[in-house]
Amino acid sequence: TVVEDKVRAPANDQRQYRVVELANGMQVLLTSDATCDSAAAALTVRCGTFQDTDDRPGLAHFHEHMLFLGTEKYPKEDEYTRYLSEHG
Repeated sequence: TVVEDKVRAPANDQRQYRVVELANGMQVLLTSDATCDSAAAALTVRCGTFQDTDDRPGLAHFHEHMLFLGTEKYPKEDEYTRYLSEHG
């Protein structure tokens, strides 16, 4: 479902933008640039420093480091980093 078809951007920005909402409720910003010959995707979730509570400063940063120490899917240290590097 299209949420917003007119995203505010600088006057000299020739890209096209659209915000859509997926069936699971996630909102996605789509950007189209006719001058590009490649495509990319990025994901941002609101779970960083600005979401740290006053009694737990640094918690988001701590979790970031824990991710690179190993997870169930990527158990070896830096295995997730290597996966990201190899798969862009």
